[in-house]
Amino acid sequence: MKLVFEGQQSGDATKNAILADNERAVSTVWQAVAFGDLQKSGMGFYYTDAALRGVYHYAKDNNARQTSWAGTLRYFDRQVTVFDKTSGALTYCVDESKANVKDLKTKKVKVVATSSDSYVYYNAGVKKDEQGVWQIWSLHEDRGSRRCQP
Repeated sequence: MKLVFEGQQSGDATKNAILADNERAVSTVWQAVAFGDLQKSGMGFYYTDAALRGVYHYAKDNNARQTSWAGTLRYFDRQVTVFDKTSGALTYCVDESKANVKDLKTKKVKVVATSSDSYVYYNAGVKKDEQGVWQIWSLHEDRGSRRCQP
């Protein structure tokens, strides 16, 4: 698994902190999927509320099917809006065209053909917790989004 994040620096300290915590948040989900350990992944540190329930169930379902992925996911066009000192929004695209399904039992990788569904748009609500972490509390996915396709 390789994660590539574009647009890591915005020129604004708060936006940069949100972008950095987003990278860490995404990594916790893939760690849970890759290693099958939902408790040690750190998802509860970077996600909360409905978003935590969503990513937890996503990782749990992958673990039950014993599937993961191999390849590269590219995160791009990451845009941050800061509402105030403790809340904001983040939108971004994910290019999954270079990622394939991996069976964790057999270790075999099944090549997935690139299609419009290989491009996903995310809209996330973020809030700063008492420790200063920008947690994702709301997360909406639009698979096949035209705004993310080349």
